Amino acid sequence: MVALKLISRFVAETRRLPLFLVAAASISAALQLQSGYAQKASEPVAGPTAEKGGQVVNVKEYGAVGDGVTNDTAAFIKALAACSADGGTRLVPEGTYLISPSGISTGRHKPSILSGVHLKGAERGASILKIAGMPTDNFLPCDGDNWSVENLTFDMGDYTPPKIGFAAIGCRGNNWRVANCAIIKSGKWGIAAFGGSNWSIEGNHIIRTVPGAMPPVGGILVTANAGVWSSHGRVINNVCEGVGITFSGSDGFVAGNHISRSGSGSGIFVQGLPSTHSPTIIGNVCSGGSSGFDAAQGGRWWSVNGFEVWAPDSVICNNIAHDNDGGGFAIGGQSSIVVGNKAYNNGRGHHGYAGFNARINLARGTSASHSIFMGNSSYDQDYGYKEQGSGLSDIKQIGNDYNRNRIGPAKSFSAGGQMPISPEMKSRLKALADDAGVPASARRVVREYLSR
Repeated sequence: MVALKLISRFVAETRRLPLFLVAAASISAALQLQSGYAQKASEPVAGPTAEKGGQVVNVKEYGAVGDGVTNDTAAFIKALAACSADGGTRLVPEGTYLISPSGISTGRHKPSILSGVHLKGAERGASILKIAGMPTDNFLPCDGDNWSVENLTFDMGDYTPPKIGFAAIGCRGNNWRVANCAIIKSGKWGIAAFGGSNWSIEGNHIIRTVPGAMPPVGGILVTANAGVWSSHGRVINNVCEGVGITFSGSDGFVAGNHISRSGSGSGIFVQGLPSTHSPTIIGNVCSGGSSGFDAAQGGRWWSVNGFEVWAPDSVICNNIAHDNDGGGFAIGGQSSIVVGNKAYNNGRGHHGYAGFNARINLARGTSASHSIFMGNSSYDQDYGYKEQGSGLSDIKQIGNDYNRNRIGPAKSFSAGGQMPISPEMKSRLKALADDAGVPASARRVVREYLSR
């Protein structure tokens, strides 16, 4: 099973890396919720805690007040710096802690969350870190291995830095986790991950309330660190309101996220080569995307798609795109599998959009050629399916429902030739046919195709 085998591989590695099991269980839960299967979930697993020998200390013991008036920046810096070499946990009790615009940092871009350090609030909405003015750095810079930030709310005050896209939480390193946090009144980026491997951004709630600011702006950004892209990163079960997700890296998971009212780009945007390949995008919902600024369109305001995926060898399964100003799904990654997705009532902002759009970008050498669309449903747009640009070839359509659209089921500029299915693609399809995370109707279509 494509998705579940990958999850199993992560779980097997938890003997060495305890963060993996939590992420795998969360992905499994997301698949069950979206697909409607009643498969029994894995037993719950506790989140990361302090390493053996690490201290568990309340930040108030270092002078933090939490009354929303006193500046607690120095107390947080002192508390985190006092963590022993073996790591430790700093507890943030209920309260509102005022933090300087320079963030919880000892210097420009210098992290306060280091290897083995865990910052943990009482619960989301109760333990609040509030910025005191226009950000001059990442609010909480983190760098190292096996660290975590959880159960906190970050109040970014609707501040939008004019030039540099600071994030509420800046993340570097390996095997870390940001979980169950809220970023409210987000200015630029909520959570930004720079490179690293085997990390997880899960169960967070990010809200942007100021419309129309110039990008780059978004909920979650996954990008490079000094030219090195992420590997096996997981963005799962997050809720983003007014902002979307931009993802890059190899063998990543984007699963179970809910995106609404993204104001620029796409609800979920996945980059292509050389940064990104073989992502799994499964069980997400993108809705209400509105017209916004798009740098790729020369700075014009442009309609927002639900999903835009340029990475080759993508698995795009069991997602929903609805009520977006642009199209539902834009697929530009070669040899992708697009199965069991649903698109409806998209194209609100402009005419000519489709639920599913096969794309090509000659300048970047990428296209949706050699991809397979199967068991998808698209209705109440102008078109069910559309090929945008000449040069596409070998796109197979199997068991899709593109009817019930305003103008017609499909509009293709270039149908291209049909090639025999490759052994590699056949192997991927066989795995999907047995994957419980794929809707039964889509699995049935896959099996029927393979039995020919």
